[in-house]
Amino acid sequence: MTSPQHLTSPTARPCITKVRVPGKVILSGEHAVVYGTKALACAIQNYAYAHVQDTANAGFRLTIADFSIDQHYMPQQLQQLALATQARHQKFFQSRLPLGHVVANPADFFAAALGASGALGLIKPNHGLHIDLTTDLVVGGGMGSSAALVAAMLAAVFKHLGEPLSQQVLIAKTTQSEHWQHGQSSGLDPFVCIIGGLQEYQLGQGQSHHIGGISHSYLVSTGRPQSSTGECVEAVKKRAVPASVWQQFAQVEAMMLQALEQGSTSELNSAVMQNQRLLDSIGVVPASVSAFIQQVEQRGGAAKICGAGSISGNQGGLVWVVGIESELMVALSQSSGYTYTPMVPDLKGVQDIE
Repeated sequence: MTSPQHLTSPTARPCITKVRVPGKVILSGEHAVVYGTKALACAIQNYAYAHVQDTANAGFRLTIADFSIDQHYMPQQLQQLALATQARHQKFFQSRLPLGHVVANPADFFAAALGASGALGLIKPNHGLHIDLTTDLVVGGGMGSSAALVAAMLAAVFKHLGEPLSQQVLIAKTTQSEHWQHGQSSGLDPFVCIIGGLQEYQLGQGQSHHIGGISHSYLVSTGRPQSSTGECVEAVKKRAVPASVWQQFAQVEAMMLQALEQGSTSELNSAVMQNQRLLDSIGVVPASVSAFIQQVEQRGGAAKICGAGSISGNQGGLVWVVGIESELMVALSQSSGYTYTPMVPDLKGVQDIE
């Protein structure tokens, strides 16, 4: 486990506090990680940003342009939202409420995450904060945008109030809100986004690994899935996938890690293909996305879903493509109506920015 570190402690109250947190992609072990199997994930150089500053008005102004959110909350409202969300989550565990009803809307989700974080105890009477969140992550596309945004928000708020959080405490507080969305989060997204780098993750524990080299590696956006991560996880759970399949995921993860550390293109292609076959077998790859992946393989590359996938619709979130030259990548993505970016790892995790 990476040792806890504290974010830079302020010597004086800053006028504005700025924090960034990278997104992440799961390279291997998606779904399997929920069943205790190792997963391999990497932080990427796409970020969530939080800017926090004092305001003249008491309470909290929360703005998130990507969700068209600009709302004002008093501390009591935040606390009530947190308690209500936690109560609905408990009803979900008691099979009394569908998972999709736990979080009412994005504004309530982020407000409840703030309300449940403990930050309200640091606020003086009549104190006001403006929290502005932005991101260049694909929202709902498998990049861990919700975890990165919540982590950035909490890191910036606590630092601004003079009580910066250690990485491990920030992970715990962020994971709390991830449970609301996913039912029972593995904790992978908060851990990888906050720690950064290439991480092998299992049952709340992570181990950093060296990336020997990833050439011709791309993240393709096939569109936001119609089903949420939590819904996909629940659907797979109901299918009662044999334990042997999760063991195959574990074997592929080990192969992929070795290929990445050694910088072996041929071994990486093989591991990516095998991982994709397993994802097909558990029913989380839309037919149109599967057709795109087959085109990549026919041209000598390999590709796989990078996240929960989808159990409905034609969009599957992110797809990781390896072993394809950039010119061919342009043609493949254009023919399918997809967009893509090079995959560039982030090795730093949560960072204060000037």
